[in-house]
This record gives sequence, structure tokens and C-alpha cells, in this order.
Amino acid sequence: MLYSEEQRRLLWLSQAEISADHARNLLAKRGSACALWEDFGRGIPISANAEANRVLTRFHSEAALDTLCERMEQKGVITLFAEDTAYPPLLRCIDDPSYVLYAMGDVAVLGQPSVAIVGTRYPSGYGRNMARTIAFGLCQGGVTVVSGMARGIDGCAHEGALDAGGKTVAVLGSGVNVPYPIENIGIYRKIIEGAGVVISEYPLDATAQAYHFPNRNRVISGLCHAVVFVEGKVKSGGMITVGTALNQGRDVFAVPGCVGQSGAEGPHTILREGARLVTSAADVLTDLGLQPEGDLTCEKRILPPQGDNLTQQAILKALMKEALGMDNLCARTGCTADELMTELSVMEIMGQVRRDSGNVFALAIRVTPTE
Repeated sequence: MLYSEEQRRLLWLSQAEISADHARNLLAKRGSACALWEDFGRGIPISANAEANRVLTRFHSEAALDTLCERMEQKGVITLFAEDTAYPPLLRCIDDPSYVLYAMGDVAVLGQPSVAIVGTRYPSGYGRNMARTIAFGLCQGGVTVVSGMARGIDGCAHEGALDAGGKTVAVLGSGVNVPYPIENIGIYRKIIEGAGVVISEYPLDATAQAYHFPNRNRVISGLCHAVVFVEGKVKSGGMITVGTALNQGRDVFAVPGCVGQSGAEGPHTILREGARLVTSAADVLTDLGLQPEGDLTCEKRILPPQGDNLTQQAILKALMKEALGMDNLCARTGCTADELMTELSVMEIMGQVRRDSGNVFALAIRVTPTE
């Protein structure tokens, strides 16, 4: 890909992870990224962060930028700037759009009607099922599903879209060549191989950092016509995405949960504040003025079996309410950790439960269309 001089300078800023709002202020003050490049060459720092200035120094040469551009081309990374026709039109309209987006996959997907599905990394069996079912139905209705490829609700949303043979967008909090979390590498590969597109405003090789995700969340909502919040606490990444969606004028939907369950706190809070209640993909499509194609609420939900013994039955009953760590699982089932680990290992192999980071266990639920 051939870059203009201004685009090369924007790539230079991006290598130091200069944020969109900081870049906007700098460009408003100096008029162009080329002017900032010249200023930096005269010893004027761009950032108050010493590490950022070191990165800018390392890439402050045409040779360094040539090497960067060649490497991106070799890896199949596509770059999108605000003036590009392929740049997501909805994202371009928010207050702080990404000044450069890195993408792998089918960038044409970014121009299609889209809805974000977000929520906790530790969902209940109900939450996992709802995320996958709604995503499945949205894709059946011709809508692209957007999420952050995190474990939990995000991963379930992408899986539901893939099950439907639809398109999905994963917005990473790392570089597009650094899939995170690694347990979702299968989702990542399917997306870049044709099921959608993986995007990030962070440069190649950027690792996931805690402060990346709040910024990433505004991109998730900015890409979409609406956001569906499935499960999560009041103080959570899902609520941050809801906040950015409201600031951007997007529609916000919430899935009602079980009263008293921690994952229902966030959705119930925003429902009281006026969010739209959603129980199926058809609700979202109808409210957005899109005609549902057929009955999108009757997908077949294949739940884990009842268990081969009393311990497995107790595990399944406990995990139907929410994902649990070992201590809580012991308390809920009355079984010892050794007893649970023996059965959980078998159930994990059989695809009945899923182990998330921190030794947290959740039900594994598949959704397939009815015949």
C-alpha cells in the first residue's frame, strides 16, 4: 500500500500509542502530522510520557517507517485512515475517532449494519446462552455482530455469529497480530480467514494493557447502531461501553437477568434508566427498523446433560446460575476440591464445562439453528 506523507506521519504517532484525543489536540494546534514530525525533529517533545517519546525517536526516520510498512504488508495488515472510503462511517462521526485503524480480514464488513454485544468475562450459563442466541439471530437477520473478543460474553457473541455463518468484528485492546486472550485464537483465526475482520487502533505488536480497554470500548460502540448489554456488574467494562454508546447517540439494549445475581446488576440498572429490554434478536431488529427474517427466537439451545453422577449434577446445577471459582463451587456443591477436579476434568473433555482464566468454571453451551 502506498501512503501519503501525512499518513506516514500518522503511523509514526500511532507507534507510540498517542491517543485519539491527544492526537486531535496536537493536530488542531499544529495543523498536520507532518508539522508535528518537523517539530519533533527540532527537539520539541510530542508527549509528556518519556517512553512514548523514545518510541517516536526510534521511528523518526523514513527508513524505519519503510520497514514498518513493509512488515504490515507482509502480515496482511490493512490500515484505514479517516478519509479512506473503507473507514467505518459511524466511527468517523464520533468525537474522538481513531486516526488510524489496523485491520486483518474483510474490511468491507465495517460498512454493514452492525450491533455490539458486550458483557462480563465470567457469565452465567444463561448469559452465555443469550449472547450466542442473540448474535446468531442478528446475523440471520443480516446484521454484523461486533464485540471485543474477550473471554465470556464477547467470545460467546462471536461464536454465535460464526455458528450462523454471519459476519463479526473483533475490536482488540492489543495489536491485530497479537490475539488476546490466547484462548480465543480459534475465533480470531476464523474471523481473519473470512468470517469478518479484526481491528485495533493500537500498533503492530502492542500487548494488551489494562488502560487500552476503556479506549477500545468507545470504538466498539462507535462502530455500531446499537449496543446489547447481556450481563455484568455496575462497575464493569460493559457499563463503560454503555456509557460511550449513550454519549455517541447509540441505542442501548439490556438483557434482563435473575434478580440477586451479580451479572444482572448492570443490565437491570440501565433498564431502570431507560434502556430497551431485549429477549431475542428479533427485539433488536424490530426496534432498529430492520425486518426480522423468520422466527429468530426459536434456535435450538443444546445444554449440557444432567450429569453422570451426583457430583456432576451438583456442578451443573451450580454453574447454571453463574460462573464460579473453585472455592465458591465447593461451597455451592458441598464437595471437596479433589472431588470436583476429578469430575470437572472429565466434563471439560466432554465439552460440558469450560475453564476460564483464574480457574473459573462455566457451562459450555452451543447454539444451532432448528431444522
